[in-house]
Amino acid sequence: MKKYTALLAAGFAMALPLAAQSKTDLMLEAPKVMDDPEWQKRFLGSYGFMPSLEPKVNQEEIVVLGDLIEIMKADPDAAAEQLKLKINDNSSAALIFILGNLYFQQGKLEEAQKYYLMAIEKHPSFLRAHKNIGLLYLQDQDFANAQKHLGRASELGEHDGRTNGLIGYAYLSTDNYLAAEEAYRDAIQQEPDVVDWQLGLARTLLATERYNEAVSLFDTLIKQQPNNSMLWMLQANAYLGQGKPMEAAINLEAVRSLGTAKRESLLLLGDIYLNMQMPEAALEVYESAIGNDKTSAGYPSAIRAARLLQQIGAAEESTELLEKVKSQYAGMLTTEQELTVLTLQAKNARSLGDEVQAIAILKDIVKRDGTNGEALIELADFYSKSAEAEDLERAIYYIELAESIEEFEYQALVKHAQMLANKRKYHDAIILLKRALSIKEEPRIERYLAQLERAVNR
Repeated sequence: MKKYTALLAAGFAMALPLAAQSKTDLMLEAPKVMDDPEWQKRFLGSYGFMPSLEPKVNQEEIVVLGDLIEIMKADPDAAAEQLKLKINDNSSAALIFILGNLYFQQGKLEEAQKYYLMAIEKHPSFLRAHKNIGLLYLQDQDFANAQKHLGRASELGEHDGRTNGLIGYAYLSTDNYLAAEEAYRDAIQQEPDVVDWQLGLARTLLATERYNEAVSLFDTLIKQQPNNSMLWMLQANAYLGQGKPMEAAINLEAVRSLGTAKRESLLLLGDIYLNMQMPEAALEVYESAIGNDKTSAGYPSAIRAARLLQQIGAAEESTELLEKVKSQYAGMLTTEQELTVLTLQAKNARSLGDEVQAIAILKDIVKRDGTNGEALIELADFYSKSAEAEDLERAIYYIELAESIEEFEYQALVKHAQMLANKRKYHDAIILLKRALSIKEEPRIERYLAQLERAVNR
């Protein structure tokens, strides 16, 4: 609650693009109704048929089924094997469908699919065969075939809420939002208490950027399931879509309080705090994000966070996070990763006025890796601010070394140009900027070049 109060009291200044949780982070889960034993029982149904819509067994097959009925109850596996021997080219679609159901009961889904398809081939308007094969395809995440057969079942008259809801799920899974929304709304009308359909509709609204409706629907769902962290996170995404990061942060804090926050949602929360100019809060969240990382998988995210803190002038927080990185990933980092940490520490030391430490660290980095362009540029920048001729020569030496490293050539050319411009050597600076822009176009540097050209032409 303390954090919520702090959020509400804070001002907000957008500086960092806030990416909503990725689709992978908030994976679309199969509707829970598919695990409902009662629904599975209804899925199989009785072995009887719908006389007006479905094929019938013939007299000979009635005799076969009569002989098998007790075995089907006691040992479906044995019944399936015996019935399979009775299936031939003249068998009715109804008898083949029964064999498909027996295989489904045993969890032999490939066999079940095979016989459902055979039944449909014999009787193309076999409603229940279309429904059952559609549901099996849905379980296999074969959404195209699931849509085809569930849609056909609907055309043949299957309009119950669960069929419509599962059709909605199949369409949402393939990003067909218009069809998904229509199916989910039908399902909700028929089964208004089933959370799966409301959640599916809310996801559809979120995907189609109708954030106001999505937020409202998530409000309803959260009231029903306040401990469901997925709902809080999805609504946080909707708030970000509305441009309301403060509300999104409150939701993400709720997920933290439930003890289910993952690294990605914590990093997003940290970014929000940074945008709100709350580096201490951001630091605490970033540290939490890497706190339980048993591998070095979280290293890139941690370094990114340390850079962001540095860029907003929070050098103390950045330094503290780097110390956390060093302790958390002790013995796991590559030499390159260790040098990156040291480079950021040197930059922070300069920002905090400890230039002696900064230069000592940078020289150590260059000694260990003479191609570390970031350290070379930082050293050049430091010496370029000196009035001593010897230091200026050092600055040129380091920046030209950085320019010779392909990965850092652009960055070094820009820095070199800035160094020359500060000495009023505009012509030379312009030449370097044009070289930099030949490598990469960047509006910020194009504007800087234009400024220098105007200064020369005055």
